[in-house]
Amino acid sequence: MKRSLIAGLVVALLAGLTYVLGYSTLFTVSSIEVIGSTRPLNTGIVKGQKLARVEPRAIETQLGKLDWVKSADVSRNWINGKVVVELTSRVPIAIFENQVIDSTAASFVPQGKRPEGLIQIQAAEIEDAKRAVSFLTQLPDELKSSLMVVKVRSTGALVLITKNNGKDIEIRWGNDSDNELKLKVYRALIALPENADIKRVDVSAPHAPIVK
Repeated sequence: MKRSLIAGLVVALLAGLTYVLGYSTLFTVSSIEVIGSTRPLNTGIVKGQKLARVEPRAIETQLGKLDWVKSADVSRNWINGKVVVELTSRVPIAIFENQVIDSTAASFVPQGKRPEGLIQIQAAEIEDAKRAVSFLTQLPDELKSSLMVVKVRSTGALVLITKNNGKDIEIRWGNDSDNELKLKVYRALIALPENADIKRVDVSAPHAPIVK
């Protein structure tokens, strides 16, 4: 008898909670804040909507389909009824086939004006472009800031076009290995007075570099 009574009370309590959360006007959306978007964004959430019917995971999945969104997080405040949508934008790192790409080589249309000065990646296939992006993420800012083009040859060898003292220099980098040593050799070579007018540096074999 006691078990039946307890079971009945539990069912009644659950039914009451379901009603309060799903149908009562006590827990509704009072406001929506979107963080991380520079433009008005339709989240699918409306004021007055029952908080229990706001499905964070479904909304996060839907917003994640926007090409410029790297991740989305939706939270509900059951006390004041506020829903916060926080978006993390993809960060432009280069251009491949006239499309902006991020550090994962995912292409997207950035919000607002396309950033200027992005590095151009020239590659036959997207997989080659991904290798170029991976290489870029390893470079120090001092070289990336002057880098204009990264070419990926069919052999996988990298060719960089950079500026030094206002002049273009082609760096034949070779494969993506010994990067720290190659960078050290390149720095040493361009620092020499006799190399002030060089146009090409080959550090593909860093122990035997070539300057032209």
